[in-house]
Amino acid sequence: MIDTPALLIDAGRLRANVEAMAAAARDGGVALRPHAKTHKMVEVAALQLQAGAAGLTVAKLGEAEVFADGGCEDILIAYPLIGDAKLERLTALARRARVAVALDSLEVARAIAEAGADVRVRIEVDTGQRRAGVLPGDAAGLAREVAALGLRVEGVMTHEGQAYAASDLAAATHDAVAKLREAAATLEEPVISVGSTPTARFAAREPGVTEIRPGTYVFQDRTQVAHKAATESDLAAFVLATVVSRPAPDRAVIDAGTKVLSSDRLNAPGAPVDFGAVYGTGWPLVRASEEHGVVAIPPRTRLDIGTQLRIVPNHVCPVVNLFDEAVIVEGDDVIDRWRVAARGLSR
Repeated sequence: MIDTPALLIDAGRLRANVEAMAAAARDGGVALRPHAKTHKMVEVAALQLQAGAAGLTVAKLGEAEVFADGGCEDILIAYPLIGDAKLERLTALARRARVAVALDSLEVARAIAEAGADVRVRIEVDTGQRRAGVLPGDAAGLAREVAALGLRVEGVMTHEGQAYAASDLAAATHDAVAKLREAAATLEEPVISVGSTPTARFAAREPGVTEIRPGTYVFQDRTQVAHKAATESDLAAFVLATVVSRPAPDRAVIDAGTKVLSSDRLNAPGAPVDFGAVYGTGWPLVRASEEHGVVAIPPRTRLDIGTQLRIVPNHVCPVVNLFDEAVIVEGDDVIDRWRVAARGLSR
């Protein structure tokens, strides 16, 4: 019996998900640069690269260093880097891997140029999420200013996270890509890169797109199922938990709370408010504290203390980051354990 709570990865489903997205990129004629912040594991990155990924995307410099150590030679850091310590590390990283960085300000570009980091630059564009990024009409001006510093601007990128709130994913993707094409209009043979799992299948076929950067697809989660970007049979990552209390006929308590499931809710229009669900039953985790998860179950259901349940996370990315290792299974058999090598690397 596996000690719980544990992060469980279904190896067969993982491989199938990796191959399916690689095929979607090939069919669309675009490069695939998966976002490794989802899995944070060198072993998963190796599967993606073997399947034809052009390189990896990461959020933080620490993640980039881990994957460069693991053999990845082409990395996009999709995050602005500032500060002497980070720029020293970036300069060192660029000596042993091909590195691109995303930015949306001249201040960050100037700091990178002054540090002498041999990196490529992508202009981050806000296509509707209202987070980081310049407006599409401002991208060309920033690109000229960055190039004048001696840095190579290779294209534009966006994270079309606003699509999660849209009722029509295809239309939301089309709108985001149109804005990104506008931003890239004055660049010569630019990379036009979009990144989101639920939009990836649409983005790969949008005119002008040269690269997609999905991340969650390797494991999938309840949010992706809610958006019809995945089915239950695609789910590859679970939190294995044990029933530790049956205090009422309609309630069970498991040994997995927010410290392993995170507090993220389903990111989809009209989604229920809960913390995950029991795989195969749909029983929701209606409450969660740090160490306890409360599962609502039908009255008179037999569910003994000591029973182990697979919980499907709402958002798998932060869940992975809460574990030191993943237990890899084929069916009911444990075949390996993988270290979550980039866990907690927020710098």
